[in-house]
Amino acid sequence: MPLISNNLKKKKMENKLSKWGFNNGDSKEKSLFSIRSVLETIMENLKEDDERVMIHLGRGDPSSIPCFRTSPVAEDAIFGAVRSAKFNGYAPAAGIYPARRSIAEYLSHDLPHHVSPDDVFLTPGANQAIEVVMSVLARPGANILFPKPGYPFYDARAACSNLEVRHFDLLPEKGWKVDLESVEALVDDHTIAIVIINPGNPCGNVFTSEHLQEIAECLQNYLEYSANPATIVQERLWD
Repeated sequence: MPLISNNLKKKKMENKLSKWGFNNGDSKEKSLFSIRSVLETIMENLKEDDERVMIHLGRGDPSSIPCFRTSPVAEDAIFGAVRSAKFNGYAPAAGIYPARRSIAEYLSHDLPHHVSPDDVFLTPGANQAIEVVMSVLARPGANILFPKPGYPFYDARAACSNLEVRHFDLLPEKGWKVDLESVEALVDDHTIAIVIINPGNPCGNVFTSEHLQEIAECLQNYLEYSANPATIVQERLWD
């Protein structure tokens, strides 16, 4: 009897998958939004007899490289916090105050204006930060500008918010600088944000302060005269 029941459940599930148009997750489709799928494809095509040491630089996993071991000071701080039993409840949604204060003080050293702890919102990783930004900025009929090539999750999250994605080019012959003419051709009054990834992902480039100034000047007229100027989002993942 259990076998018959399980077979019926399996059949019903197959019918629903067919009705809803779900597929088995073709690897080519997954690779559109997942850098790990690209890495898996590369690994599958490596020669088995190649004895050279493989150093993975394509994903944020320092545990795979011994020289990137977490500092003992950081480990001890985590152990101490757990053993103190003072932090077993939910933390504030924006992050604990001491952490936000430290980040605000650090950022204030480089910026022309003061950053307060209230200006800082902590997330457990870049992907959730992108989730928060997209959710806050999204509105009907809006578009958003992403660099090409860029970090795939931006496109995936924009699709969830029904945002029109427009890609501006990066120029490989110029060290992956932003193609300013491409940006000017794409931006309009319905653009909610322009994403600048610096240091670059996946190209590894770092924009100079002069080029960042060029980007700002490129957008200056638009930001001054647009009825709904876009938000400039700069990702500084490894700062």
